[in-house]
Amino acid sequence: MNGEMELNKMKIAITGAQGVGKTTLAKQINKDYPDFKILPEAARLAKESGYNLDQTATAETELWLIAKQIELENGEGKWVADRCGIDILAYIHHLFSEESDLIEFATKTLVPKFSNYDLVLYLPSGEFSIEDDGVRTTDIKFQQDIDQRIRDILEKHEIPFIKIVGTPEERLAKVKNLFLK
Repeated sequence: MNGEMELNKMKIAITGAQGVGKTTLAKQINKDYPDFKILPEAARLAKESGYNLDQTATAETELWLIAKQIELENGEGKWVADRCGIDILAYIHHLFSEESDLIEFATKTLVPKFSNYDLVLYLPSGEFSIEDDGVRTTDIKFQQDIDQRIRDILEKHEIPFIKIVGTPEERLAKVKNLFLK
């Protein structure tokens, strides 16, 4: 990267299971770089629209999430997404492992979009306890399973990413350092 010049239209995808600090990091980036728009989280929008999430999600929910995520990510300008298509694909693989048609559709639809991300930040599970926000599940085993699926997708599709760990302050410092390189 070449300083502020390349930050002009940057699209940052933060990926990780529920409760790993994606929203916190997105808000920190937005606070220090206010010209980065935070994309609304499709899962929260789905919940507000009456869809069930996590272990109770249906194929209809996942199709809605795919369409909404693509719509959000197609926006102009620079943005940071605290949930992205990688996450949606991981949840679909985990929840619908027996439904090959849904997995095939999701893969064909989402994977080509991953090349639109200028920077993928991966936040692993296990660093923080999951806060109950009324939207996401607090099931640690489920979080670990989704985390493994995300890592599998990153590897299988050869998606370049940066693993970000540490306290929220350390994570932000690492991202700022990436911007300077």
